[in-house]
Amino acid sequence: MRHLSALPLGLLLAACSSPPSQRLLADDALAAMGGRERLQAIQVLAMKGGTGTRYRLGQTRRVGGDESPAPQLTNVNETADLLNGRASLDYEVKNGDFVQHRHEILTRRGGVPGAAASGVAGDVRNAPLVGIEIVGTRPIVATSPGGLFSWGTQNSPEFLLRRNIVTIALAAADSMSDDQPAEDKELDGRMLGFGTAKTADGEEIGVYFDPESKLIAGFETIDTETMLGDVPAQYLFSDYRAVEGVVLPHHVTIRKGGRDYSDVQYASITIDDPQALGVFSIPESASAEADRAVAAGEYTPLALTKVADGVFLAQAYSHNSLIVEFPSYIAVVEAPYTETQSRVLARLIREQFPNKPIQYAAVTHHHYDHIGGIRGIAAEGATLLVATRHEPVIREVMDARHTHPPDELEKGRSRGVSWKGEFYEGKHILAEGNQALELYVIEGSPHAEPIVLAYVRSVRALFQSDLWFPGTGGAGSPAARHLLESVRKLDLRVDTNIGGHGGVAPFSELVAAVGKMPQ
Repeated sequence: MRHLSALPLGLLLAACSSPPSQRLLADDALAAMGGRERLQAIQVLAMKGGTGTRYRLGQTRRVGGDESPAPQLTNVNETADLLNGRASLDYEVKNGDFVQHRHEILTRRGGVPGAAASGVAGDVRNAPLVGIEIVGTRPIVATSPGGLFSWGTQNSPEFLLRRNIVTIALAAADSMSDDQPAEDKELDGRMLGFGTAKTADGEEIGVYFDPESKLIAGFETIDTETMLGDVPAQYLFSDYRAVEGVVLPHHVTIRKGGRDYSDVQYASITIDDPQALGVFSIPESASAEADRAVAAGEYTPLALTKVADGVFLAQAYSHNSLIVEFPSYIAVVEAPYTETQSRVLARLIREQFPNKPIQYAAVTHHHYDHIGGIRGIAAEGATLLVATRHEPVIREVMDARHTHPPDELEKGRSRGVSWKGEFYEGKHILAEGNQALELYVIEGSPHAEPIVLAYVRSVRALFQSDLWFPGTGGAGSPAARHLLESVRKLDLRVDTNIGGHGGVAPFSELVAAVGKMPQ
């Protein structure tokens, strides 16, 4: 090979100014982090003591409103078992007066544990996946993985397995080109080295490299969110610190769709700590249910209970639905929480009402935990009944593409299937034979603006979400007072109160609770 000093001056200057290859930047990043062998040997990452923010909870009072002040995350502890494909999000979320401790776990049921390379974790990679949700004072429940709902740093713990720094750094080094020169590309006002790579499951990512530290400053890709669908996402890494022979970022900022999504500063990170794996043990109280989840394939705790003739409560461990039976079809009020819950609900309805399709599904309000299953119920053929002021949120959710992985509505697109909606103001009535379902849009609730009440006049039953939890014996609240005032203003004669949370109770329970409130 000809020595550079022997080249003509013009060629020498050109050689010296040629940009490095993308692969060289990726290899330099691996070296700066501690080397390929050390990163490949990592089985378990545990990020602890995080504090920060999580935006886009979908809990604004008004459609199109902002989340101000930003919802806060504290006591954030996240664990990624890279060997076995398990992940855990454990955190406390505070949004205004609402505070909740949540723990969502993607784990595995069964398998034959074996000694891993470092003796840290048994190999259970071939065991089926199960979701475990531990929230506040609720019973611990098991679901299929798609039944998990999170307000943590991510939409699901599964994201930790594909979006952590170790996985990204190794993917960049394994897939970036030796032949393609790195680009100069701006990120947050800094010009950084940039190259494209692919993850092990084929996702394309663009990676930014800091020219001074040689470390990965961030990456960008497309995330498929439960509510947002396919959305451009950026992950920014900073505050790199030495951790047991490697260097890892302790500050992670996530943006999706060009907007802030989450931002967390972790106090510490541990690698391959055997005690960190304790979060993946399935609690005894959920053990039998975990077996049911594995056997069913698509599972979440849900049961249909008759309230009155033609009226049923689909009661889940948290978010419920109202089922109204008509002579030739079924109407559902509220398809909440997750697509998994909607699919399980549809299966139960088919079993109990085999000749009656789900023809309609009504939305009560725009909060994400109360519309998380609308894509799933629409994929069953239901026409969505939506108050006009909720239309922008519902259209955004329904029109979004969901490609990685595709949900049932996305799969229907390839067959020419599209969702259907009917939009109304004030009042909407479904009627067939002797059955009728009345939907009323009420204004001024301190919880959500507007919110819809569902009323079955034939049995004097009312369904509402988030305003009062029937059967729980709770105290009155401003939302409960407004509910009672709205029912009286509409001149609805109600005997039975059915809740999107809670259960079924006499309407007199609400009247008594509000009556005890100070005027």
